[in-house]
Amino acid sequence: MRRIERLINLIAALLETERPMTAEEIRERISGYETAKTHEAFRRAFERDKADLKAMGIPVETQALEVFGDAAPGYIIPKSSYYLPELDLEADELAALRIAASAVLGVEEEAGSGVMKLSMGAIDETSSGARLAWNADVAASQPLLGPLYSAVAERIPIAFEYQAAGSDAATTRTVQPYALVHRKGHWYLVGHDDRSDDTRTFKVARITTEPQRLEGSYDVPSGFSAEKHVLAHVGNEGEDVVATVRFDPTLRWWPEQNLPGARTSEGPGGSFDVEMPVANLDALASFAVWWGSHAEVLSPPEARARMKERLARFAG
Repeated sequence: MRRIERLINLIAALLETERPMTAEEIRERISGYETAKTHEAFRRAFERDKADLKAMGIPVETQALEVFGDAAPGYIIPKSSYYLPELDLEADELAALRIAASAVLGVEEEAGSGVMKLSMGAIDETSSGARLAWNADVAASQPLLGPLYSAVAERIPIAFEYQAAGSDAATTRTVQPYALVHRKGHWYLVGHDDRSDDTRTFKVARITTEPQRLEGSYDVPSGFSAEKHVLAHVGNEGEDVVATVRFDPTLRWWPEQNLPGARTSEGPGGSFDVEMPVANLDALASFAVWWGSHAEVLSPPEARARMKERLARFAG
């Protein structure tokens, strides 16, 4: 697991937990720490992760817990500290913010109540005010990651509506979630599905309702590998295509620093053309739009078409 995935898992778990989690619970429940062979190895990794989150401005608070009559430290990210307070913006400023977020992150109108929440005052009178989650781009297009990972970490069964590929209607699934896995730009929930009485993989983007927490608990089967299960059952979904992105002279430092192994060529006027394997064209479009006029997707044609679709509604 890449370290960034472990950090996302840690943020989601500590933000959604109802009580502070002990270090032992974090080691047992949060995916990414299971590779630590000893408690000391886990402690070093956890301390590095806490330091990185602090540097990002994400507050991990330590609170005393009573464990078997003794005081033990527990860790939590308070929502009141993680989220920015209500933003006192004018209506035109809020509208511009919504348009910018939609263009860069692909947030549709219905996703405004997700991890990135842009409540528009008079436009959205159901909200108490405009709120932005720090680092919201991590999961803006997947607002269910927080509640899903909370269920994974706490071993809580859940129910949700799921629309399988090729199906015209969603069905209700009751699942004991084992893990969340990120593969080639997509998130997958792996767990025991009551409907099939077997382990199943669910693409998070196809879960159509907020997960409902159910009564009960369960154990993950010994030796189970969620990553191997996803690789075996997802098939060719999300296979890479090679995209060529042109960076202008002011930005060529970025691929030179971050993509040292990529195939490159010189472009006109000092620009820099870089071949990038991608599986998620929406993510590529967000990446390119983020750099504004300093980056251009040259190929494949479907990637350019995806960018045009995203930007067309904001033209003018």
